Amino acid sequence: MADDPYVIEPGSYKTEGFHMYEVGQAFAKAAKELSTGLEALEKGDTPPWGDDEFGENFGVPYEGLRKGFDEAMPSLAERIAGIGVAFSQIGIRNEKQEQKEHDTYQQITGQYDGQVGAKVSSIKSV
Repeated sequence: MADDPYVIEPGSYKTEGFHMYEVGQAFAKAAKELSTGLEALEKGDTPPWGDDEFGENFGVPYEGLRKGFDEAMPSLAERIAGIGVAFSQIGIRNEKQEQKEHDTYQQITGQYDGQVGAKVSSIKSV
């Protein structure tokens, strides 16, 4: 609805940001393990897919893809973890801003307590 306020829950940003960071770390570990496993399979004089015509037709594109994988996956993992860090930072900044606004509100309303017939400090900030 258009009248619904936009609500940011800093705790959710911080928690989910940490989870996203963990996903990035797990992805980096899995990519490294896959790369290490493939390296182990590729050792020897004959590639695991063979050196016949079919093996050559498979091996040439595989080597290009493999090199691209080794270059791209660590970067992707780092970016996923970075998104998580950014989400956490959003939550922290939002909490600080909310506290600053609350403190300012308390300071302003504290100046007028008892001057309008009721304690203004009993009004809750939304």
